[in-house]
Order: sequence, then structure tokens, then C-alpha cells
Amino acid sequence: MKVFNFIVYQILSNNTIFLGLIALIGLLLQKKKFPQVIDGVVKTIIGLTILTAGSGILISSLSPVINKLNSTLKVKGVLPTNDAVFGVALQFNTLAKNTVITFLIAFLIHLVLVRISHKEVFKNVYLTAHLELFLAAFLNAAIPTVLKTNDFWTITLASIFAAVYYTYSPAIPRIIGKKWLNNVQTLGFMDQVGSILAHFIGKWFGNKHQDADNMKLPKWASMFRDNTITLFFLMPLIFLGIGLAVGQKGIESLSGTGISGTNWILWLILNGFKFTAGIVILLQGVRMFIGSIVPAFKGISDKFLPGAIPALDAPTFFPFSPMGGMFGFLGSTIGCILVTFLTIFFKSPIIVFPSPIIMYFDGNVMGVFGNKAGGWRGAIFAGFITGMISSAAVILFYPLTGPMFGSGLTFSNIDFALVWMPLMYLLKLLRSIFLMFV
Repeated sequence: MKVFNFIVYQILSNNTIFLGLIALIGLLLQKKKFPQVIDGVVKTIIGLTILTAGSGILISSLSPVINKLNSTLKVKGVLPTNDAVFGVALQFNTLAKNTVITFLIAFLIHLVLVRISHKEVFKNVYLTAHLELFLAAFLNAAIPTVLKTNDFWTITLASIFAAVYYTYSPAIPRIIGKKWLNNVQTLGFMDQVGSILAHFIGKWFGNKHQDADNMKLPKWASMFRDNTITLFFLMPLIFLGIGLAVGQKGIESLSGTGISGTNWILWLILNGFKFTAGIVILLQGVRMFIGSIVPAFKGISDKFLPGAIPALDAPTFFPFSPMGGMFGFLGSTIGCILVTFLTIFFKSPIIVFPSPIIMYFDGNVMGVFGNKAGGWRGAIFAGFITGMISSAAVILFYPLTGPMFGSGLTFSNIDFALVWMPLMYLLKLLRSIFLMFV
């Protein structure tokens, strides 16, 4: 069991090592020369490490302010954040064991389904290992909650549901983004079904000829085409807005007081800069990672899965529309914060706090698809509406999470709202109907 746990938890579930191994196998299958293999593996691992470091900076700069906002409002609620709730799941031995088994079985079934798929659009390999683990944890908590199944049936159903999702959902962004993805990669971030919603929201509310990345700006404003400069001015404003809602005393508890402390306004501005630096680091990692993993993956797809392309993490989509992603992030931030205040105002039994994961990562992805279909307005509305849906749906699916219910943490991403929450309630309804006739 120690060896098994080491292989699964320390190696296969670690995105950096997992994708480094994928790159190594792919390059070896292509019979690349030793220096080329080393170059591809190192750049894949370091690129992903840089990407992860950037993501960590984003969350570490925003989460304390959001958490302080939550405590200032003095309400009991839930914060949607995958990494944290997965840590809670691992504290329950049976749930942790079933999650790992589901993760392995589902991925194997997924590879078989990709192999036997005749249509090119379904030949996508879901390589975002940590998202696969998060979904496995959710299903192993929710299925026995709604169906009262034992471990065998829980793992069986969870593995089938997950494998089908891994195989067929990446076809949605692949079809929608055919003109600009060029069949090189697709999305694997629990946003695949959400991408079609963002696409149509963009169409309904925007104009594709008003592309955020090609906006006609005055000469002085042309500098805002640069993602870094836009964020340099935007993020401190967002942090200041949240900080004012928290109040001086709340922020000073984070920034420190006295001579050694940082002025609370200055602290908020500096954290806005820190967030911007995190994005710059993240995008540098994306460029290095994509430049290495896609060519390396070709060796595996050509050998075992002919025609398959990788389904990759959210940040790999940001470069397709940097400004569209930023507009989506802005819209998502407004939507998520609005849901928080609405749940408090209407005295909801569950208060949903703004999630950095939903606001930044989901918001960016939704913004990219919204901008491609409806320009800058499409990006804003795509982020705003999907952000609200993702946050509001937590009220319904949080009670489905079994032993994790009451922890104050739950799962994020738009597809939990669009796919898994409706499916769980459908299963619950079917069980009720079945029991009526038994």
C-alpha cells in the first residue's frame, strides 16, 4: 500500500511529474536524440513549475483579502476552491481510497474510449491530472449521498461518469474553437461544457467584430493592449474595492500595524501588483510548457492514439485572447461578488463567498470564448453570467458532498454547476421514483 500510495499520490497525481513522464515517453517513442529528449522533458517540467508558481502567487495574493471580507461580513458560508476541499476529502480514509481507485480506472477507460473513437473530434486525451482527482473526489462523495450506494457501485458509477466526461466534453471547445485552436490542443479544465455557454452568451450580448484584442484605442491607450500594463492598473483597483468593503482594521490585521507594518492602502496596491506579477510568471510558464508538451505528445498519439490531441489546463488558453480573458475575469469578479451579497441579502441558508478560482481561471477561459464569439462585450458578459451561475449553483450542490458538507469548502468550476449538480439531482429523482414502485 505504501508503494501504491507513493505511485498514485506522489507521482501520478502530481501534474509536474505526470506530464514530465508524458513528455519523456512521447519523445522516446519518436526516437529523438538524447539532447532533444532532455530539452523537451526539462522545459515541460520547468514550464509547468513556472505556471504553477504563477498560479500560487495569484491565489496567495487574493485569498487572504477575500477571506478577510468573508470574516468581516460575519456570516457562515462556503468558499468554492478545489485544492482546499480536496485536502478535506483526503482526511476521510474510505473517500480517499475510493477517489484514487476511481482516478485510475476512469483514466484507463478514457484511454480505451479515445482509442476506439472513430470521429476525430473525440480523440482528446485529458491530461489535467489534478482536475481528474478533484472530480473523482466529488463523485465519490456525491454518488453515495444521492443513491446510497456501497463502495463497489460508487466506484463503478463514478469511473464511468468521469471517463465519459474526460473523453467527450473536450470535443465541445475543440469544435467551437476550431478556427483558432487549429486542432493542436483542446480544453481539459472542468470548463468544457461551460465554453459553449460562454460562446452563445458572447453571441447574444456582443459583436465578434469588436474583438477585445483588436480594439481601436487612442494612441495613449494603445499601451493597454499589453496584458501586463492592463493588469497593473486594474488589479490594484479591484483590491482597493475589496479592501474598502473589509475596512481599515480588517486589512491592517493582514498588513500589520505600527512602524513595522505597511500602510493598509499601500498593502492593497502592492498585492494588486503581486497578482499582476503572478500572471506574468504564469503566462511565461504556459509558453514554455506548450512549446514542449505538444510536440512530445505527438509521439504517444502517433503510436497508441493516432490523431489524438491533448486536453490541457486553463492557463494554456489565456494566450489565445489575452484581453478577452481579462474582460472575462473582470465580469466574473463582479458576478461572484454580486452572488455573495445576494445570498446575504436574501438570507440564503448557504452563503457563497467569492472564489479566486472561479473569478480568475474560469473567468479568463469564459472570456476567451466570449470574446471570440462576441468581442469585448461578449467576454464581459460571458464572465459575469458564468461567474454568477458557478457561485449560485454552490447552494444546491454543496449539500451533496457528503462528509465534506459543513467544512466551509467545496468544489468550483462552471461544469460542476452545468453538468454534475444537475446529474446528481437527476439520479436522486430516479432513485425516489424507483423506490415508489418497489
